[in-house]
Amino acid sequence: MQSKRNVVLWTSYDFANSIVSIVFFLYFAQWLVVEQGVSDFAFNLTFTISAILLFLTVPLTGSMLDKSLRRITGLRYTTVLTALLYGSCALAALNGMEISALILFTLGLYCYLLSFTFYTPLINDISSKERRGRVSGWGIGANYLGQIVGLLIALPFSTGSWSLFGASPRAETLLPAVLIFFVLSLPMLLFFHEPRRVAAPSSLKEHIRSVFTETRFLISSSGVALFLLAYFLFNDAILTAANNFPIFLEQVWHISDTIKTYLMLGILITSAIGGAVSGFIADRFGQKRTLLFILAGYVIIFPLLALLTNFTLLIIAAILFGLWYGATWAVSRSMMGCIAPKGKHNLAFAYFGLAERASSLLGPLVWGGIVTGLVSWGSVRYRIAVIVITIFIILGLIALSKVKESSMRKA
Repeated sequence: MQSKRNVVLWTSYDFANSIVSIVFFLYFAQWLVVEQGVSDFAFNLTFTISAILLFLTVPLTGSMLDKSLRRITGLRYTTVLTALLYGSCALAALNGMEISALILFTLGLYCYLLSFTFYTPLINDISSKERRGRVSGWGIGANYLGQIVGLLIALPFSTGSWSLFGASPRAETLLPAVLIFFVLSLPMLLFFHEPRRVAAPSSLKEHIRSVFTETRFLISSSGVALFLLAYFLFNDAILTAANNFPIFLEQVWHISDTIKTYLMLGILITSAIGGAVSGFIADRFGQKRTLLFILAGYVIIFPLLALLTNFTLLIIAAILFGLWYGATWAVSRSMMGCIAPKGKHNLAFAYFGLAERASSLLGPLVWGGIVTGLVSWGSVRYRIAVIVITIFIILGLIALSKVKESSMRKA
C-alpha cells in the first residue's frame, strides 16, 4: 500500500473534506447564532452531542477494523452520509428552518468525524515510520489548501454577488460546498487500493468483549493513555476556540464577513505552512519535543488573542495562531502513529479521534456557559472565555511532558 498513488489519493481526500468543513465552520455558525438568534450554548451543544455519539461507536469500529473490516469501505459509507446530511442541512438553512438545520448539522458532523476513524489510520499503511511525519504534514497542508479554496468559492456567495436561491448570503454558501466536497472525494473512494482482508467470523458480542480486552492492553502497554489525556486537554481548548472564532470576531470586533474571510485566508495559509514544515521538524527533532514546543506557544498566543485591543496586532496574533494550528494536527497525528502498539493501530487511532472530539464534551460547555451566563458583560465575556480555556492547554502540556520517550521507541 506504500505507493505514491495511495499517498496522493489520501492527501486529496484531506483537501476535499476541508472545503465543506471550513464553509460550515465560518458561515453556518454565524447564520445560526447571529442571524437566526440561536444561543451560543445551543450551537456548542451540537459538538457535545456528536462527541457522545462518537463515544458510543468509535471504540467498536476501531476494534472491528483491526480484525476484519476494510477502512476504505467504512470511509465510503461515512462520506456519503456526511454529504447527504450536510446537504439536507444546507437546504434547511436556505429555507430558514434553523431547528431542522441544527439537528441535521449535528448528525452530519457526527458522520464527518466518524469518517476519520477509517481515514486517519491509513497513514500507517501508506508511509514508513521514517516518513510518517512528512506524509502527515502533506495531508495537513492539503487540508488547509482545501480550506483556502473553500473560502474563495464561498466568498462571492457570502457577499451577495452570487445568489442561486434568493436566501441569506451565509446560507447560500453551504450547498455549493457540500457538492464540491463530494465530487472531489470520489477519487479516494473509487481508486484507493487497499488489499482485501480475510474476515474471521465473529459476533457483535465477541467484538464488544474484544473492545474491553484490547483497550486494557492498549492503555497498559505504552504511553498511549497519557498521550490521549494530553491530547484531550489541549485539543479541548484549541477546538473550542476554533469553532467559536467567527462568532468571536463578530461579537468582539464587529467586522464584515469579507474581512473575516480574508483574515481566515491568512490563517489558513500559515496553517498549511505550519502543517507541512512541522512534519519535517518532528522527524528531525522528535515528535514529543516538537509538540511540547507547540503547546508552550499556545500559552502565549491565546491570552494575546483575548486581551489585544488593536485590530492590526490581533491580525498578527491570529496569523501566528494559524501557524501553530496547522503544526498541532500534523505532529499529533504522527506521534500517535509512533506510540500505537503494533497490530492495534486502528483501535489507537479510534481513541485518538475520540479524544479529539470528546474534547467537545467539556470545552464547548465551558465556553457556552461563560458567554451565555455573562450576557450583561457584553463582548468582554468572549475574551474571558478565551482566557479560561487556556487552562486546558497548560494541563495538556503537563500531561504530555510525562509521556516517556521509551514508550514511543518500544511501540
